[in-house]
Formats: sequence, structure tokens, C-alpha cells
Amino acid sequence: MKNLFALALPAEWFVVATKARKEAVAALNLDNQGFRVFLPRMRRTVCHARKKSTRTIPLFPGYLFVKASEGARWRSVNGTYGVVKILTSGEAPATVERGFIDALKARAGVDDIIDFSVGLQPGDRVELIGGPFARQIGALASLGEKGRVTVLLELLGGCVPVSTTAQNLLPA
Repeated sequence: MKNLFALALPAEWFVVATKARKEAVAALNLDNQGFRVFLPRMRRTVCHARKKSTRTIPLFPGYLFVKASEGARWRSVNGTYGVVKILTSGEAPATVERGFIDALKARAGVDDIIDFSVGLQPGDRVELIGGPFARQIGALASLGEKGRVTVLLELLGGCVPVSTTAQNLLPA
């Protein structure tokens, strides 16, 4: 009898691994089954064939968060189209810390899109996530018009100013 109770979910948030670039498909299918789904996303500027476009990409590529009603069957999550598996700890699904989802939802705006440039001030430590200086950490020097920012990077023994869009920054 103990195994039958292990198949039911408590009302907690869980992490679900999805197929590559199928987060939205998995979220839609899980929502249709009655699960609450949270797929945090962010905007990213992409250059392709000399054209710049802004795309909305998942904050955690390949993963989304699911909350089930009390006693829901979690094995049905694994059989959902677009889902690889629900992350487990032993035999039971691993839960996400309560404050983590609340903090993400507090920063999320319309359509669960999180804007990390909000609240940045000159002097803040930031990480570049796009362009030739991706994964470099520097200091935010200035915020310009039209979403442009200047970041000071320590390169070649000195501080080099780099201009980019605010969407290419994350707080370090």
C-alpha cells in the first residue's frame, strides 16, 4: 500500500525536464491536464544574417516548473508529450524551495517574462550574456536611451567600455 501513496503529489512545485526547445509544447499539454505550469522566460536579442531580432527564450532552457493539486498522480507528467521526465530524489519528485518560485513570479511581468535590466544602477556588477563578450563580468557604467548601456570590462590590464543592450545583461 505504501507505493500507492508515493504516486500521489503533495501541493508543491516540481521541476520537469523537457525535450529540446519543446518547453512551450510541454507547458501547454501539462496545463491541459490540469497542472499549474510556470515557464519563466526572458527576451534576448539575436543577430542572424545581419538582421537583429528580439526573441523570447526560456530562462532555464529544457526545464519548467509544475504544481499539482493535492493528491494528483505525478506519473502522468512523465507521459506528457514534450516532457522527458520529472526530476526525482530517489522514488519521489524533488520539490523546489518555496521562496524560489515566489521570487521568480515577483520579477515576472506579462506572459511570465522576466526583465533583468529593471533595477540596475550604475556601479552594479553585471554579466554579459550575449555578443562577443558573453560570460564576461564587469561594472555597469551608464544607462542610455533606447535600452543601450555601457559596461566597463577589465581586459588587457585596463578598463574597456563596451556598449550593448540592457537585455544582454544579468546581475552578477
